[in-house]
This record gives sequence, C-alpha cells and structure tokens, in this order.
Amino acid sequence: MNTDHPSPRPELAPAAIVEQNSPDAYAQLKRAVSDRGLMERGPRNQVPPTAGIVLLLAVIVAGVTLTRSSWWALAWTAPAALLFGQLGFLAHDAVHNQIFTTRRANYSSGLVLFNLCLGGSRGWWADKHNAHHAQPNRRGADPDIEGGVVAVSDDEARRARGFTRFMVRHQATTIAPLLSLSVLQIHAYSARFLTHRRLRHPRAELSLMVAHYAVYLGGLTLAFGVARGLLFAAVHQLLLGVFLPNHVGMAILDPDADVDFLHRQVVTARNIRGGRVTDYVFGGLSCQVEHHLFPTMPRRNLRAAAPIVRTFCTQQGIDYRETSPWAAYRQVFQHLRTMARVAGGRPALGGTVAVRA
Repeated sequence: MNTDHPSPRPELAPAAIVEQNSPDAYAQLKRAVSDRGLMERGPRNQVPPTAGIVLLLAVIVAGVTLTRSSWWALAWTAPAALLFGQLGFLAHDAVHNQIFTTRRANYSSGLVLFNLCLGGSRGWWADKHNAHHAQPNRRGADPDIEGGVVAVSDDEARRARGFTRFMVRHQATTIAPLLSLSVLQIHAYSARFLTHRRLRHPRAELSLMVAHYAVYLGGLTLAFGVARGLLFAAVHQLLLGVFLPNHVGMAILDPDADVDFLHRQVVTARNIRGGRVTDYVFGGLSCQVEHHLFPTMPRRNLRAAAPIVRTFCTQQGIDYRETSPWAAYRQVFQHLRTMARVAGGRPALGGTVAVRA
C-alpha cells in the first residue's frame, strides 16, 4: 500500500482474511463488503446527487434570467459545465446499474441522461467504458489509452512519429486544450455509433439526441439570440473537458500479461483522499479502486468500502494507492512529462511500471 499518511485500518471478519494469492480472494473480499450491505442498490442512493443537480439547475436558470442582457451571462457557462459534469456522473451510475435494481430501469435512465440531457450516445459510451473496465491500462485492450496524441506508456511514446510525436513531446502543455476539444470528439463518435449494429435501440437514441440539441440550442437562442446563444454554447462545451487522475501514471499491462481480476483492478488505479466535497467533485470516482472492483456498488457506499479494501490489499500484499487530489495531479503531470522525454529520445526519469507476462 502506498499512502501519503497512514490511516486507521478496521478489523476484518475472520471470513474476510485469506492467505496471499488465494484463488478465491476476490470472492471473499466481495462477501466482506456485501455483508455490510454496501452492494445494495436503489433510487434512494441517488437522492443527494439528484437534489444537487436540481438545485444547481435552478441557480443557473435564475442567474441567466437576471443577466441575459449582459455579457456577464457568459460567466454562467462554468456552473453549466459543472451541471453537465454531474449529469455525466449520474449517467455513469446508470450504465453501471447502480441506480435501480433492474437492468431495464437503469438502461432507460441511462438513455435519458446520456442522450437527452447530454446529447451523447449511451450505447457508444457504454461499449467503450465497459471495455476499459474489463482491462484497465492494458495495451491493445483499454480504449482509454489507445491511439490519440497522448502517450501514457514507454512503448507508445517511442513509437510516436510525425505530428503525433510532436504532440506527445508537448503533451503536458497541450493536455488542457485537448480535453476541451475532446467534447467535440465525443459528439462525433456518438453520432457515428448510431449506425453500429451493436446498438440496441438506434432510433430511440437518435430521437433523444435530436431532442437534446433542439432544447439546448433552442433555449439558448431564446435566452440570448442566435449569435450570443451560440457563443454561450461554444464556451460551455469547451469547459466540459474532464480529466480524472485515477489511471494515468499507474501500472500498464502488456497484452499477454497474466494478471488476475483483483490485482488488475487495484494496481492500475489510484484513489483520491478526501471528504464529501472531493467525492462530489469527482462524482464518487475518487474511490476508483473500489469502483473498479465493484462497479454496481452505489457511489455513496464507495468511501465506506475503501477501508475494507485497503486492509484486505495490505494483507494480500497488493499495492493500493491513495493520495491527495493535488499529489495525484502532480504525479499525472510528472508522468506526462516523463513520456514526453521518451518521445524526444531522452532518458526517462522514473515512469510507469509495465506488468509483463
């Protein structure tokens, strides 16, 4: 375990204490958290985040109404970006079947949140995100680390050529504007995925996406006029780039590395230490290790599960990473700079651990 400061470790029930490398270690860990009721799902778990979204929406509507005739109205793009971020986290919960006890209800709520509220494709995002969860940080399998102009592994950095190599060499500086532009990429990929044969309900997804743009752009046009409405939309969209420091700089798995589920999910993620404010800002994903181990666990229970998982990993000899938000981002940017040095043909100072077969 790697933490900035030691934290209290609760005692586990005897059934939860297993010998190192036991084949059923994950099953016993899951039983330990299940016995505490932390896997129980239901809409009541989402009351606080939903109430926060409704309150934030009301404040934004009131603020825009009061300032619509002034350029100060553009200041509301930042709270509006926070609103969409929180809607995104709630949509994420729906895809992981955290909100309701039935898959059908979670699927329907995911369509409403992704397609209608955010203008993206629930099907595209679920397809991509489920692949990431199955093999986090594994080269050739995790779409979150494949392709693009940002390198998170030594091999990627060394293979970069031409424009990609130029971007990788400057990735610590360009990451912010790239994140802003990534929102446009998400909309493009979502639209393209509507023709994919794996999509369950393409007509429903298309209809909800069209409804989103009609309400979103129509509402802004009514509030500000065409020119200022489009400007508000442009600024708002550019502020939507979200960069969570949970996987960058953690272990990278080779395609043929034989790593069991428990180790694979723990060593490729880092937790963000904090309280309610941190968990709100990160949508509960500050407990990334617990989320990857138990994707259907309601986000409000992740923080309660963390001490159990942390103690269990210590007993198993598994490296459990937890740090402050500031230290996490510092480690991420240090890693990006290290990969930039590799792309430039210079020796790496530190770097990512590669797990090989």
